[in-house]
Amino acid sequence: MGPVSNSPTGTPEAGKYLSTKAKVSLNAYQAYGLSIHTDLICPELLPFPHSSHEPDVTITMLGEEATLLSSLPERSYEVRPGCFQLDVRRVARYRVEEGRRILIQAHASASPEKVRLFLLGSAMSALLYQRGLLPLHGSAVETRWGGMIFVGPQGSGKSTLAAEFHSHGYRLLSDDVCAVESTPNGLRILPALAQFRLCADAYQKLGASPEAYFDVDKFAVSMGKQYCPHPVPLKAVHILSYQSAEGPRFEVLRGLERVRRLFENLYRPQFLIGQRTQNDLVCLAGLIAQRTTLAAVSRRRDRTAAADLVKFLEVAWAECFGTSFNAGEEFDAHFRS
Repeated sequence: MGPVSNSPTGTPEAGKYLSTKAKVSLNAYQAYGLSIHTDLICPELLPFPHSSHEPDVTITMLGEEATLLSSLPERSYEVRPGCFQLDVRRVARYRVEEGRRILIQAHASASPEKVRLFLLGSAMSALLYQRGLLPLHGSAVETRWGGMIFVGPQGSGKSTLAAEFHSHGYRLLSDDVCAVESTPNGLRILPALAQFRLCADAYQKLGASPEAYFDVDKFAVSMGKQYCPHPVPLKAVHILSYQSAEGPRFEVLRGLERVRRLFENLYRPQFLIGQRTQNDLVCLAGLIAQRTTLAAVSRRRDRTAAADLVKFLEVAWAECFGTSFNAGEEFDAHFRS
């Protein structure tokens, strides 16, 4: 775990409030290797089995009368060392302190689903930055070669590809936000939320799940037993894109291009600037570029189905990492001809 302050409260005001309010936290969850106590019900998170333990993170809903979270007059977020604030119009205000606490003041008309959407996305990414973890905007899957991350711009198929790997029997670590940590034993991907979110088109193509539900703007699908609950060594990061060539391509990136592409695919990179951990995380990005494989994966939007891309990647990984893989030779030969 990265640098986290030992201060019991981020500010005197927060400490005064939490001394009475934090006691009503009822629900214990886990994500990113952290235990979380909150008075929110979060179906996106897995229950934490040891609810009596002191949590790594507390998430607390403030009442409308609370004055701790003031509005931000000039922009929607503010970053200071050890403190982050986000103001989402007509949804909620969020305050993240020292990588340990998230305070929320919801707008009266906001749905719980929208409040949780920004909590588990933007606010959680700020907390990960504060804890010295590097959040990438992508999905992650466990393979025989190690953990594989898929990043890319919005609409590049990150969640769709993760869902396809899921349907092929692979275990998933995360969707949307992938947190990477550095340990004495190497780089690891931390397990995140136990669900992935799909747009309506991808959801229909992959087949409707009886456990899925529509959540704000996408379908939320549980990973079920194919959720990987433990950290996995990071093997490679793949940058997804579409291109005009006939078949998919797998190109290993070299030199400084690797660091640049990593920074392009951080989750909310603007939230990193001004964090106490900023310099450490810049070094961590360099370490990822140095010690793992970064590859550009491109394919035609109308020609390469997600299932075909899974087969293509299995063959590419076998070739790149030197592990035999029997399936997929005919598919590979087809695209190389």
